[in-house]
Amino acid sequence: MTLLSFDKPDQLREFFFAMIESIPGGLLLADRQGQLLAANRQAATLLGFAGASIQGRSCWDLLGRTLGLEAAAMLPLGRAGGKMMVDQATPGEAGHRYLLIARNELQSPFFGVGGFFLSLEDVTYPAMVEPHLDRCRRFAAIQDMAVSLSQELRNPLGGLELYASMLRRDLGEDPDYQRLTNQMLAAIRTMNHLLDNTLTFAAQPRPEKRGVVIRSWLERVLAALAPLGEAAGVDFLTTYNHRLEEIVADPGLLEQMLLNLGMNALESMEGAGTVELSTRSLEAGGGRPAMLEVRLLDRGRGIAAGDRDKIFDPFFTTKKGGKGLGLAIVHHIVESHRGFIRVDSEPGAGSVFTVLLPY
Repeated sequence: MTLLSFDKPDQLREFFFAMIESIPGGLLLADRQGQLLAANRQAATLLGFAGASIQGRSCWDLLGRTLGLEAAAMLPLGRAGGKMMVDQATPGEAGHRYLLIARNELQSPFFGVGGFFLSLEDVTYPAMVEPHLDRCRRFAAIQDMAVSLSQELRNPLGGLELYASMLRRDLGEDPDYQRLTNQMLAAIRTMNHLLDNTLTFAAQPRPEKRGVVIRSWLERVLAALAPLGEAAGVDFLTTYNHRLEEIVADPGLLEQMLLNLGMNALESMEGAGTVELSTRSLEAGGGRPAMLEVRLLDRGRGIAAGDRDKIFDPFFTTKKGGKGLGLAIVHHIVESHRGFIRVDSEPGAGSVFTVLLPY
């Protein structure tokens, strides 16, 4: 028997192909642009291209031709974690076949390689199909509702913000009136932020990256948080130690991420106090690229050990009677930028959220 050696490229390649052939479901492996790199026998059987070459073919072209799908129908597979159910006619047989197709990202923290794979599973058995289709229909309804709700509420909220700003101007310098109008404006901005969160959760947009000046990004968010902090009696302190001035990222998503973290910090505070924001640059090394570290420290109520693994789950919250999306969206935005997030916390001692983003 020949011993496998991972130092020999031909044996490593043979092991790789044997591994994907042994997977019981169908698998299509593609690079970041969607060009096919490999497909196992089960995928060829499910899609009906057995014996055909995949060299130079796009996975989207292959799915479109074999399953009769339009480009718009495949949009759910354009993002990490996307899933779709395909109702496939079966010539010569009664009924239909249902294929569940899911996308998973491939990336290495040590090498500059990446891509994704599409898993294909025959889930024709009705007990498996119907619950999934029902979930898909309900989630699509939630997406439509989120868009409609946002459109319906934006205009009245914009009017309320305008009137509150006029009241603050016309009521002069009376501190009681100023405090009242500041609280009104803070509540309106919170509502706008919740609408943004709902839309982001429903759409899960892909980042549109460009150069972002780090300090300008942070100070824009802090300016938006200032009225909320003032209403809660909380000050934001900053320490900037990053060396590279720009990061390549989606500026809108970065602002939403930090706004969510800042509001989470404010909500965790029990009374007046401070929230500290700090940055530093981490050099590339050990297979890791150069990264920007952003830390947000609050001295609020902290997070119980049993809750730390759940805080990034959608709708999980430690607030009594609340439903949270903010930290789930933070996690999605960080992950979509190929970054990392960590939380360190002790009940009664506050929390530190550390975000690492590649330059």
